[in-house]
Amino acid sequence: MNTQLKLLLITLFLSSGVYAQSTEASLIKKLEGFSHPESVVFDVNTNEFYISNMADRKDGDGFISRVSAVGEIIDLKWITGLRDPKGLLVKEETLYVTNNTELVEISIPNESILRRIPVEGAKSLNDITVDETGNIFISDSGKSAIYLMPGKALDLVIPEAKEGEIIEYLNSKRLEYVNGLFAQDKQLYAAAWGENENGNFLKIDIDTREITKISKNRIGNLDGIQPAGQEAFYLSDWASGKIYLAGKNGDLTEVLTSEKSAGDIFFDTNENQLILPMNHQNAVWWYQLK
Repeated sequence: MNTQLKLLLITLFLSSGVYAQSTEASLIKKLEGFSHPESVVFDVNTNEFYISNMADRKDGDGFISRVSAVGEIIDLKWITGLRDPKGLLVKEETLYVTNNTELVEISIPNESILRRIPVEGAKSLNDITVDETGNIFISDSGKSAIYLMPGKALDLVIPEAKEGEIIEYLNSKRLEYVNGLFAQDKQLYAAAWGENENGNFLKIDIDTREITKISKNRIGNLDGIQPAGQEAFYLSDWASGKIYLAGKNGDLTEVLTSEKSAGDIFFDTNENQLILPMNHQNAVWWYQLK
């Protein structure tokens, strides 16, 4: 085989699957001072991170922190008065927060809560994601369900859906008490916590709501999910602290092991870093991927 052909085959192999992504990492920073942090998200407009703090899960003691792009706390208690805040989503100038059984909308420029939207029937809202048409999906780990807040482009075949309202989109034990969610290419990719056993890496067809198991074997109490290109995702296992690279073909590679309680992780594509909210450690840890 000539050298040119060999390089072409290597390039095609690397670009086609899970092994094109980083599978090694080193701990480079621990930022302390939080109160049971759960989720990390980055706002490209402000060049800052927002971090949800569950605190002691008492009414009003939860809060959102602002952290600089280089990992320094700007305002520990930027937004207060929450209860058990978890998932975070930045959409234009609004920060959406899942807050126990309600969705909270926060104006980023005004640094204030715009409105609180009760979610009927919710038990424990968790992660939140938005698809390419503006539909917002929310996982409910307490009842193995997913909720939907339709965007302006109501392309989903749901007669009862109205823009700005939240309805139950899918309720099934086959969701395995879904935790992490990420919308990509007409699919919802899900990290499942599991019930009385480890959870799987799943996908849900947004139009048909068909649930498919991607992982070949059960993985763990899965929490966070972040895309690593088009063919793979980083998954966090809350119970073991392990971070995996999971291919859409079911391949699984361990990237690193932190400690128990690694939550809703964030993958910084610009810096090639994984950022882990460590719930029990009251800290956020930065890992540099190699």
